[in-house]
Amino acid sequence: MPQNDFFAVLRALRNARVEFIVVGGLAAVLDGAPITTFDIDVVHSRSETNIARLLTVLEALDAFYRIQPERRIRPAPSHLTSAGHQNLITRYGPPGPARHHRTQPEL
Repeated sequence: MPQNDFFAVLRALRNARVEFIVVGGLAAVLDGAPITTFDIDVVHSRSETNIARLLTVLEALDAFYRIQPERRIRPAPSHLTSAGHQNLITRYGPPGPARHHRTQPEL
């Protein structure tokens, strides 16, 4: 099974110039909080250009919805422009823990 790599996902988003912010537990970890988190929470810009960039990244990461994973339902533009959570899994495997790091990761 692939190793979970939060930073690979964040690098892919950054390299594709996706406009997003990190929120939730990973934001706290990146800020130095001594906690563990099991997923990445991001809020993305819902502009048409940004959605196109985001979909390109999600396709490259082999992203699909966690609910009914056997169906491998992929996100569509209409999903990413709507309100609410997009609970996805990528080729980097199932959610795994991210812990406080004393040094800042190189993104």
